[in-house]
Amino acid sequence: MTRDEIMDMEAKDIAALLNEKVAEGADKAGALEALGLTQADIMKAQVFWVKGEFKARAWAGYTSTKRSGNELGDSAQGVGGSDPSKGYAGV
Repeated sequence: MTRDEIMDMEAKDIAALLNEKVAEGADKAGALEALGLTQADIMKAQVFWVKGEFKARAWAGYTSTKRSGNELGDSAQGVGGSDPSKGYAGV
């Protein structure tokens, strides 16, 4: 399987392929090398090395901190009319 074919797969499937290599005794670098992938490739695919195994991100997207316009009731001072300067009591 080529690198491009792997990158066209879903993140959970890429993680499964990489974890197969880990199960065969490869470390993180060895698993990536065996499939012809780089750290940048798996980051782009939303696959991460966590506690000795590869994990796919549960969902992609929603990573921006910019306001989307869906924040009903939010103001520049706080979320839903809360006052962040008052901490938890401002909710």
